Amino acid sequence: MKVAVVVTILTGWDEGPFYYDNGDPEDSLNHWIDEDTVAFLRIGPELVRELVAWDNEYQATFNREDFRASGFPSSSKEAEWVERGKALALWLKNESPVVSAVDYQANGCIPDGSCMI
Repeated sequence: MKVAVVVTILTGWDEGPFYYDNGDPEDSLNHWIDEDTVAFLRIGPELVRELVAWDNEYQATFNREDFRASGFPSSSKEAEWVERGKALALWLKNESPVVSAVDYQANGCIPDGSCMI
């Protein structure tokens, strides 16, 4: 049986950037970049490193003392991060033998379904 998984990449503070159904009814659809995700999606260490760095960059923009001060220091830095994520989404689609499509939403700045890879 061939697995075809649609992955949504939608990162948020203190949550994993991947949303997909792994077939386990007891599991959440939200997934971190961890060993289980890597094994399920069958992606290599270089892509994993890049995805983790991309997500860590976003997580570092969260200001726990003053939520209103959270975010990228400039719109150009955010735009660079968004574009890097889009390239990673394409890499994920091309590398994973189980991913049939990626709905890239960055941090919610790209509407659901408008950037399908």
